[in-house]
Order: sequence, then structure tokens, then C-alpha cells
Amino acid sequence: MGPNEASCPEAILKLLTPTQNEHALDWRKRCLANLQRRSRKLQDGDRIKLASPMKFTDGHEGDEFIVEKRGRRVVLRDPTSRLGYRISGFMERAWTVVPQTKVHKTIFA
Repeated sequence: MGPNEASCPEAILKLLTPTQNEHALDWRKRCLANLQRRSRKLQDGDRIKLASPMKFTDGHEGDEFIVEKRGRRVVLRDPTSRLGYRISGFMERAWTVVPQTKVHKTIFA
């Protein structure tokens, strides 16, 4: 495991007693931050932006993708080429959802 492991389940973290040990407090903080990153919600069609561009095995380099959900599986599509990509450990990585303006259909009664 080592000192860099920070993937303790939330149920275990809740069982821990309070402490003043700075290493334990830092570990708990990293575990909670990791849990928050994993619990982010994505909708089908969301546009996400990675903190830094990634280079893929086909030579594509990009930092912005469109989310395509297939059940529990998430495929990231390049907005221009529409090619699909998978990123290992995606939910643990730094990314944000890009806000999009949505135009709603007008309905007359």
C-alpha cells in the first residue's frame, strides 16, 4: 500500500476515532478528496475538459471530450472527429464539465 494509498472506503473512514496525528489527518483528507472525485456525476452528452491534454495511442492529443454513456461504461468522444476514447482511472483524474447553453423548444398552449 505505502504512504500514497488514499482509497479507503467512506464507511471505514466514518468508523475512525478523532486524532491529532498530522499524517493521519492528511491521509484522511486525501481519502475524502478521492471519494469526492469518484462521486462526480456525468450525464450523457456532457462536454468535459481535462486539466491537461492527453496523448492517445492513435496519435490524437486532446483535452476536451463529449461523454457518451453506455450503461455504466463511459466513452469519451472527440468533439470534431467523433472518435471514441477511454481513459483509465478517469473518475480519479482532474476534469471539469464545460457549461453549455441549451435552447429549449417553445411550446404554445
